[in-house]
Amino acid sequence: MNEKEAIEKATAEGFIRLYNEAMSESYRITEHKDAPDIRCRNDLNHVLNLEITTTENQPMDIASLLGRSNHRSVEVLQTQIEEERAGLLSRHIDSLSGNVSFMLVLRIIDKLKKDMGKNVALVVRDSCPLDWDWEFVLEDIRAAIGQYKNPYDKGIWLVSYSKDKLFRIVEPA
Repeated sequence: MNEKEAIEKATAEGFIRLYNEAMSESYRITEHKDAPDIRCRNDLNHVLNLEITTTENQPMDIASLLGRSNHRSVEVLQTQIEEERAGLLSRHIDSLSGNVSFMLVLRIIDKLKKDMGKNVALVVRDSCPLDWDWEFVLEDIRAAIGQYKNPYDKGIWLVSYSKDKLFRIVEPA
């Protein structure tokens, strides 16, 4: 299993546990494939397909989390602080109602362009260890994506970084 598949599997496992609890369901992962990424079945043999993606606060955050970029390293942050103190840089601060939500909306809009068929949920994994409380911005996110056709008949969902919270962005059809 490659790194991408491992992330998809871990996200799907967290999602299914939270989804089953919230919806009184019994889905389990039965297949890992591509487009959509995960196939699940419940005790009644109903199918739930999952298209998995991740979101990040800023571009390159996921690469940094995976050790492929140093833009969030202590050394880089220390340099940025020194440059800010010297008046050479205006440091960016992440904001749930600003860039963080904007990045999520962009990720969802990109996925809305792909129709994966029936019984598919879009599952977005938050990659920020801050574990944002997305409830504060869900209405704004819904408004931002509301003008687009939604091919995900099983809804659009967000799983927290720690996989202990599930946020329903768009209701299942």
